Amino acid sequence: MYVQNNRRDAAPAPREASFFQALILLSTVICGTLAPTVIGPVLPAMQRHFASVPGIETLVPVVVTMPMLILGALAMAIGAVSDRVGRKRVLVSALVLYAVAGTAPLYLDSIYAILASRALVGLAEAAVMTVSTSFIGDYFSGTQRDRYASLQITVASTSAFIFNLMGGALGAYGWRVPFVAYALPLLLAPLVQIFIWDTRSASGTPAAGSQVAAGEPVFNPLLLTLICAIAFAVGLVFMVVPVHLSFMLVDLGTRSTGEIGLAYALNSVGIIAGTLAFGWFLASRLAVVQQFAIGTLVCGSGFLIMGAAHDFTLLTLGAAINGVGCGVVLPALVSWGLRSLPFARRGFGTGAFTATQFIGYFCSPLLVMPLVGHWGSRFAVIEGWGIGLLLIAALAFAGSLRSRRLKLS
Repeated sequence: MYVQNNRRDAAPAPREASFFQALILLSTVICGTLAPTVIGPVLPAMQRHFASVPGIETLVPVVVTMPMLILGALAMAIGAVSDRVGRKRVLVSALVLYAVAGTAPLYLDSIYAILASRALVGLAEAAVMTVSTSFIGDYFSGTQRDRYASLQITVASTSAFIFNLMGGALGAYGWRVPFVAYALPLLLAPLVQIFIWDTRSASGTPAAGSQVAAGEPVFNPLLLTLICAIAFAVGLVFMVVPVHLSFMLVDLGTRSTGEIGLAYALNSVGIIAGTLAFGWFLASRLAVVQQFAIGTLVCGSGFLIMGAAHDFTLLTLGAAINGVGCGVVLPALVSWGLRSLPFARRGFGTGAFTATQFIGYFCSPLLVMPLVGHWGSRFAVIEGWGIGLLLIAALAFAGSLRSRRLKLS
């Protein structure tokens, strides 16, 4: 359902955004990839360092997921604030805070202090991820918006590939050293300040550069709720490999942080391949249900291979295949969310589905670890998740075929 904007809300003619400006915005998504990638390979070493702390087996994975919990709690509110005061000032401040808080574990020697610093990282990450995605929706529309949504995940996955290798290499010098990578957003903050224009004027109306079409979608709370529910499920699934792959590799006898970093990097390569397939093939040819069905099918297949693996090669292959599926599902979610939101509620809506996705990230290890205790190993749990995802994919394909037949009849 679509409505015409009234004259009071009409925006100036859209300002043309250059690829360089888009690249700056796309680059800010590294803030969402550093936690599970650059420090993933050193989680076992961190656990050994704090071995005397009660419950350390659960606390160390929370070092990865704590920012996701805070992001989940605050992203919607921060998105609403950016709708009112403008996105640029929020984004610049968040990049600086991210770097300061993210490098704190370099000198902190308490796991609880480190967890507190990770909460501040989550606050900054909530702002960066919500506002940068909203900017993509503000600057672009239609197929161009879909492709930039997929490129956002491509850039994140490419950086994850680099950070995985970096984390594995730096981890050889100690578990603290990979946290130095958190200083990188300091390079992006001045670029945002100089080259990015805001899309909301001082009076609160859309500014030049905002893609506000004559036929904008009406804000639909029920649709947003559905998108958020799926985003939560996507978060649960996506975080399984980043948190648990290193422990599974250690169980199979792999001790080198370099080899563990390589396995994480190949998972990132899979995600890159999936995002490219979505942006240049699936987005323009398939309905949303079909996009999610394909992504879920591939994710589940990767989990099945991981669960059955008995050596480094097969486990890494399964993680890479799982990455391909995640690379399809993630941009499909962002693209669907952005095109469902009107400009006036874009920050709020983007914050909502980003928040629930990251709450899913946080809840993932809290759900997996009790299952590991019940089933006996991570391998059995992940294989079970793979079977579940294949069943969901089959139901989605069946529903899509039934809907198509009804339209043709």
